[in-house]
Amino acid sequence: MRRARMVINPIPWARGGWSQLHEAINMLDDAGIQLDVSFTKITEAMTQSVRHAVEQGYDLVIAGGGDGTVSEVAAGLVGTGIPLGILPVGTFNNIAHSLHLPFDLPMAARNIAQGKTCDIDVGSANGVYFFEAVGVGLDASLFPIGEEIKGGHYERLLEGAVRFLRYRKMEITLLIDGNELRLESPMVVIANGPYYGAGFTIAPQADMTDGVFDVITFECTRTEVARHFALAAQHREHQEPCLSRLQGTEIEVLSLVPLPAHADGKLLGTGRVAIRVLPRALRVIVP
Repeated sequence: MRRARMVINPIPWARGGWSQLHEAINMLDDAGIQLDVSFTKITEAMTQSVRHAVEQGYDLVIAGGGDGTVSEVAAGLVGTGIPLGILPVGTFNNIAHSLHLPFDLPMAARNIAQGKTCDIDVGSANGVYFFEAVGVGLDASLFPIGEEIKGGHYERLLEGAVRFLRYRKMEITLLIDGNELRLESPMVVIANGPYYGAGFTIAPQADMTDGVFDVITFECTRTEVARHFALAAQHREHQEPCLSRLQGTEIEVLSLVPLPAHADGKLLGTGRVAIRVLPRALRVIVP
């Protein structure tokens, strides 16, 4: 009998997942997994709760929710060797998509019961763990508005459009494993996996197990940026000629003009961003 802590964010489940939750729990129970279920919203306390579960000797932690829930739960498991199982019920489920997990909840529960694991890379940006990507510049400026729109505040669409049209290229300095690169760009993305944000295919070749980040630079016009993300939102592998892909394990992003930055949606402020990879620091259950 394995002991598992299941952490559920009730908000995305209320959009239609409740009907399958009972079936998923029964499937895990039939597989010999003793579940202790807790319901909580996304806060740093969620991470602390997971760390407490590790101290209590649980063999497995399961996150039931979207990318925000998965990230908070995963942060409590980094470096512990305790596997993370995922029941994806969010809007975009970028982490689950990057790991090729099933989106049908009974199938996802069956996958967890089978227990095949893989160790994946974790990013640290100014000490904040991330699993999808860090964005500096335009996307970090738009991210809070995008979250409100996702929550149904469609009146913010106009504000987002105005902010996008007013944004300008900035001089950005990148230090990638000690090598300096200067560019004029509205944004830079440091990706751990292929998908981030509103389901965007930002780095199709990114591998969460290869020990390096994909660094995507945008020396683009606003039109080119808009076209790229319109296609990326459809999971189409599209790359404008103005985009460049580099790789590295330690990256610093600097600018004379304060630029907003975020790591998986967590705002990092507007100063220097220091990013490093923690190779294979998180154990996850995969198909």
